[in-house]
Amino acid sequence: MESLLKEFELEHKNPSEDALLRWRKAVSKLTVKNPRRRFRMVADLAKRSEALKKKRSIQNFPFIVERVTLDHF
Repeated sequence: MESLLKEFELEHKNPSEDALLRWRKAVSKLTVKNPRRRFRMVADLAKRSEALKKKRSIQNFPFIVERVTLDHF
């Protein structure tokens, strides 16, 4: 019983972008005729990464301003 519990692996609820990208590439090469139509209801990975970069830059902005003000005074 313990060996079954150790071997049991549950998929992540929110897989990483790399995992999603690998899955989409694998599926689109084998079975999907029109990937744009097939993946239209799934999150757009490019837009998701752009939003994450924008969010990080906004979060870093107060630190940059603080450094500049400390350097001048």
